[in-house]
Amino acid sequence: MDSFSQSNHFLLNLPIAELPLSENFKLRSKLMGFFTLQDILGTQQKELHELDDYSEHWYFEFVDFLRRKDLLNLLG
Repeated sequence: MDSFSQSNHFLLNLPIAELPLSENFKLRSKLMGFFTLQDILGTQQKELHELDDYSEHWYFEFVDFLRRKDLLNLLG
């Protein structure tokens, strides 16, 4: 893991509301009970798909954010 990736780990525990993500992402996250990206990473992907407010668009935005911050390797 390079130093850029390690330096971005702090983003995982910041409130989603403070991150540069869409308002839709923030709202859906809150409705599903996620308040940090670490909360999402700690949930099995199968369980995510079963949540009422889950959408593929929401998940793709999550994956894209991780990719842009060089954190995609954290997805199991």
